[in-house]
Amino acid sequence: MVVFATDLEQHDRDVRAGFVIASKRFTSMTQMIVVGIIAGVLCGLFFGESTESIQWVGDVYVGLLQMAVLPYVAVSLVANTGRLSPRSSYQLLRSAVIVMISLWLIAIITLVIMTMAFPVWNTGSFFSSRFSETPPQPNWMELFVPSNPFRSLAENAIPAVVVFSLGVGFALMRHPRKEQLLEPLQVFVEVLGKLNRMVAKLTPIGMFAIVASTAGTISPEKFKLLQGYLLTYGVSALLLTFIVLPVFVTTVTSLRYRDVIRVARNPLITAFVIGNTFVVLPMIIDAVKELFDDHPTLGHSHHNSPGSLVALAYPFPDVGRIIGLIFLPFAAWFFGNVIDPTTYPALLGVGFLGSFGKPVITLPLLLEIAELPSDIFNLYLASGVIAARFGDLMKSMHLIVFSILTIAILEGTFTIKWGRLISRICGALLLVGLSAGLIRGYLTNEFQDHYSKEKLITQREMQFHKFSSVADVTVKVLERSQPNPDPIEPNQSRVQRIQQRGFIRVGFDAGKMPFAYFRADTQMLIGFDIQMAYYLADDLGVGIEFVPIEQGKLYQQLSADHFDVAMSAIEGSVRRAASMPSVDAYMDVTLAFVVPDHKKSEFQDKAEILKRPQLKLAVIKGGYFAEHLFRAMPKNTQVVSLESPEEYFNGVHRDVDGLVISAESGSAWTLRNPQFAVANPFQNRVRVPLYYMTGDDIAFGMFLKNWLALKRSNGTYDELYDHWILGEDPVDETNRWCILRDVLGWID
Repeated sequence: MVVFATDLEQHDRDVRAGFVIASKRFTSMTQMIVVGIIAGVLCGLFFGESTESIQWVGDVYVGLLQMAVLPYVAVSLVANTGRLSPRSSYQLLRSAVIVMISLWLIAIITLVIMTMAFPVWNTGSFFSSRFSETPPQPNWMELFVPSNPFRSLAENAIPAVVVFSLGVGFALMRHPRKEQLLEPLQVFVEVLGKLNRMVAKLTPIGMFAIVASTAGTISPEKFKLLQGYLLTYGVSALLLTFIVLPVFVTTVTSLRYRDVIRVARNPLITAFVIGNTFVVLPMIIDAVKELFDDHPTLGHSHHNSPGSLVALAYPFPDVGRIIGLIFLPFAAWFFGNVIDPTTYPALLGVGFLGSFGKPVITLPLLLEIAELPSDIFNLYLASGVIAARFGDLMKSMHLIVFSILTIAILEGTFTIKWGRLISRICGALLLVGLSAGLIRGYLTNEFQDHYSKEKLITQREMQFHKFSSVADVTVKVLERSQPNPDPIEPNQSRVQRIQQRGFIRVGFDAGKMPFAYFRADTQMLIGFDIQMAYYLADDLGVGIEFVPIEQGKLYQQLSADHFDVAMSAIEGSVRRAASMPSVDAYMDVTLAFVVPDHKKSEFQDKAEILKRPQLKLAVIKGGYFAEHLFRAMPKNTQVVSLESPEEYFNGVHRDVDGLVISAESGSAWTLRNPQFAVANPFQNRVRVPLYYMTGDDIAFGMFLKNWLALKRSNGTYDELYDHWILGEDPVDETNRWCILRDVLGWID
């Protein structure tokens, strides 16, 4: 048996006495926490958004929990590692590795089984998207190398702090006078632990404030599209936390299931509600210490080791991070794709290494490896409020089980009875498989028809302010283009003609998504420029006649007075600058490529693109890109001219490497075609102006210029840009349902 060298006998007696007192109060504390959570839910439902005013109470509580945690982890790790002998440190490391690998295998097996929960069916794409920069790459040097330990402490860089603390601890092992430092360090650890326990007494109050604020402000509608992921991830978390891992502990030790759950429930509840495992590390350490104190047969010689074990295990991948990879099969199910089995080793390898950092950094790379549409990454971010709590639940149990099993191995109380182990493994696999089957049946019946490509950007609504007269503008969409039936009379301005007729004629190109296109279900003409035309007509006090722009005949139609203004993302060019009157651009768009999603990485660097021996690109006829592509690309580049972007997405030219288009339009098209992605090799350096074009009418051109300035100044332009280009919906200004308002009617 490995024994830690310690002469703090009085300290051990005091700690054991404290645990006896704490165990008597354990149940009451749990009851108080549960009461605080229930009271918070009721308060949030009763008062609604008003509970946001007590959010600061929860913030204060979390801040107090955080203030001593990292110093506690660092000092505890130094003290407990420095107390070891080289031989005992080797045995500790070996035991920890065995337990950690065992837990990872349990998580991987669970992950593989739960991926079967997603049925195979054809579905739609993500409801919104925005063109974004390449996600930042993790800085492994800063994450693991404590070049400045004080900065690592200040920035909560846990892996670097652990490396630094272990380094100091290992250096302290062989120092002849280490006891002179260990004793004050141990006192400091006890003081920090006492401080954490003092703050932990505020848990019921903190839980009440956090839950009340969340219940009063969160909107269930936000997570409609995430139900498949959250259901599978949540069930996996509950199975691992409350069944698989505790049963594994009871299989190889003398502990009973209720013993494990009893000590784990307080840190589990707190971590889930707060959404932060780090701040409950002292509670986890105390729970493990209490468990061993209450069960002497497990051994007492490692009484101080939970502190160092929890700190040691915290930076490493836990079962929650591994189960989090279930988002990849969810994304494949969501888009109706299948992940290539040959990519599994790369996915597991990258996912494992990425688990040392934040999933928000690793997931975009995993989606690219799996050849899944990167648009769904925004959906992953939206799930953080709920999914992160399940992750913290699993991580907390992971740390508890890791500490228990590692100490059991060191104490020699870890025993394997193969018959019992095999039977319980089979039972756990059966339970996980049954859960996956039930989820699969539910998703098949409830979700299969809910997501289709017609319910994405093609069914966006034109948003108007309440009581606005813009929504009442009379609209006619003409099937064919013809000259205005009422020519401009001598001494009559175009604005006067428009107001006398009661209609302004607006040219449109329905292939310019998201600027002008037909809504899929109602065939209503919608888009950024279309809604701007509504505002223009409303300001003039007239209706609208939308006239189709014929391919390649914009100039002829303007000259023949087919429409007063063309509003359909018309790109500027040298030819148009020479032919049309002077007007100002209303928007600058970004030059980009649309390519198959799995080839996006090949089109992220301009220099690499130029080196390609054979390159075939598609452009839309008559636009800026068709005019300038030959100058920007090598001479051996083949260019294919298309009538519409739809030709490219429909596979008319399958040998084309990519479509040259604006990032704004390309992002909208990829919503309907999620197997494509927008690549940005030019890093936003190439901007293309868009214009509203008029005929040879300087006065009307000045009118449009001034009108656009007014729309920018009053916020109309920005609202429409956010809605149509960025895919952002306006914040729902209606009050959230609450008992006080909607049931009792005591407030408005």
